[in-house]
Amino acid sequence: MEIRVHAACARAAALADHARRRLLYVLRSREHQVESVEVRLGDTRSRHGQKEGYCRVQLRLVHAGVASVVDVGKDLYDAIDRAVDRAGRLAVEHLRVAQPAAA
Repeated sequence: MEIRVHAACARAAALADHARRRLLYVLRSREHQVESVEVRLGDTRSRHGQKEGYCRVQLRLVHAGVASVVDVGKDLYDAIDRAVDRAGRLAVEHLRVAQPAAA
């Protein structure tokens, strides 16, 4: 499983390390079914002028296509945690649906 993290913010190294550790933990039982993971981290401004961060996780799954999750929040560490947890659940669902039914 290849993990690529792209971060366009000041704390890029620490955030990338956090994202990798969370992904390895969440996907540990499915890592043989995940081809690659791409994570994009960045800052955005809301309509009200508040600075928020976003985390986009895209999983390429073996024989199950691509699954993507986006989360936005004031604390980028929390956004990473929520996005990775949701991506893990989504990967399990995609892989379950993609498996042929046992006869």
